[in-house]
Amino acid sequence: MRWLYRVGQFWRSLVARSLPESAHQEIAAVLSPPEMALFQRFSLKDQWHGLRVLRTLQAAGHTHPDLLTAALLHDVGKTAMPISIWERSLVVLTGWLLPRPAAAWGQSEPRGWRRPFAVRTQHPAWGAALAEAAGSSPLVVALIHRHQDPPEEATNDEEERLLGYLQWADDQS
Repeated sequence: MRWLYRVGQFWRSLVARSLPESAHQEIAAVLSPPEMALFQRFSLKDQWHGLRVLRTLQAAGHTHPDLLTAALLHDVGKTAMPISIWERSLVVLTGWLLPRPAAAWGQSEPRGWRRPFAVRTQHPAWGAALAEAAGSSPLVVALIHRHQDPPEEATNDEEERLLGYLQWADDQS
């Protein structure tokens, strides 16, 4: 069923429209002005994705301010080197068909044909740096930096717990 999720994601990318004013107000209630400036750098598709992640967490009863901020900004590193919907699709398909080479290409310099693979792999670190420069809290920065990390064993550590919630909501959206 993961392929069905990806088809829906592709379709939403093609038909993304501007967020309504009410959504901008909802987002502004969570983000500081410098963080809001980061959010506004997103493509429409990525703005909608961040909003869906935020709303998924809120619907599940999550209210931690750093978690909600990370929900909106977790993919902001992709704004440092945008890739097209076609490049994103190539990266996803290659990741399914050739996971080891795709992972290796993701570690390379973001140039040439490997650029979309590098963006997918390296955007969490880039996003964490952008969030830190915007004055986000250390916990927000850590959540953005780690949002693609494999889950660790269950602990009572707040960062690990919040990271699990963020990854869960991201996977829903």
